[in-house]
This record gives sequence, structure tokens and C-alpha cells, in this order.
Amino acid sequence: MLPTSKKRFALSSQPALVVTRLFFHEHAEAVLNAAALLSGPKAHRRCLRLLAGLSETASLSVSLRHELVWLHRVLSLDFVGDPKSEETARFGCIDFSDADVKEICCLTDRLHELLLEILELDGDCVVISEELFELPAA
Repeated sequence: MLPTSKKRFALSSQPALVVTRLFFHEHAEAVLNAAALLSGPKAHRRCLRLLAGLSETASLSVSLRHELVWLHRVLSLDFVGDPKSEETARFGCIDFSDADVKEICCLTDRLHELLLEILELDGDCVVISEELFELPAA
């Protein structure tokens, strides 16, 4: 899916894409598992499309940035709460003593750090800055 050689990551002239590819090179399997556990098969397929998009693109497009934000929201449990949502039903079945829970928490923190790094590399990234710094309406 993603290139196995770190040398290939350097082919992009866009540092934000390079760090994103490196993140997914290290965490792709964990991301796919977390998305499936927390949000179901549709989220798993959406993550597969994100991984494919990252491997095929020459730049970190706005649509890919939206997908990264969506993934962060899934891992942060932003979609849990609606009694009719699949995320809420899945959350209710999670065993919090399972080691996967700690791994997902660490993965969520790492993804947050990636988003901050992308923002640092590309300060004009409105998609990510709104996700990380906008406060919800009261």
C-alpha cells in the first residue's frame, strides 16, 4: 500500500506529505484496526482509501487533510453520543481493560501530533487549524 522504503518518501517536495506518509508507514495497521473497532467497516474502507490516496499523490491535498481530520475525530470519539450512531453502539461494547484501548489512545495522541506538525509545516492549513483550535459553539 505505502512504499516500504523510507527513501521513496523523500521523493515528495512537500514536507507535510513526507511526515504524513512516515506516520502511516509506521501506524497504518493500528489506524485501520482502530477505525474498524470504533466506527465499523465503512470507516475501515475510508481509511484504506486515505492510505491509497497518500501513496498516489504528489501533495497533501485539501481532501486528504479533511480525511486526516475525520480520522482524528473518529479516534477522539467525537461521533460517540448519538444513540442511533454506529460509533455509540460500538463504544458501548468496548472492554476498557483491553490493551487495544491504550494503543488507540496513544495513536490518537500521535495523530494529533502529526496534525500539529502539518500545521507547523504549512501554516495556511485552515482545515487542520479549525479542527485543532476552534472551540465548539456554546
